Amino acid sequence: MRDVEELAELGLPIWARFVRAQGATKGEVGELDVPVVIGGVEIRPGDVVVMGLRRRHVAPERAAGSSAALALERAEKELAMRQRYAAGELSYDLNGLREIVEG
Repeated sequence: MRDVEELAELGLPIWARFVRAQGATKGEVGELDVPVVIGGVEIRPGDVVVMGLRRRHVAPERAAGSSAALALERAEKELAMRQRYAAGELSYDLNGLREIVEG
């Protein structure tokens, strides 16, 4: 897929195997369900790839379930922390820094 930023601005739900700056060609046949290396990371068929604009995570197929559970756990923890920040608590205290710095 191309034009990622423009499509995101439109709010379209888009799923793609990859972002490609160059247009597709009709002169060669591609392959599906083969391992690829992107950014030095091997991705095999069945692996779970989660990507944002600045980060990526590749979970091998055998670890996808545990990776998903860890991601949900982290999201819940971060939501709880944001709620505490919104209530006026300081990260300085929530992360135990006051005790470390001030003794």
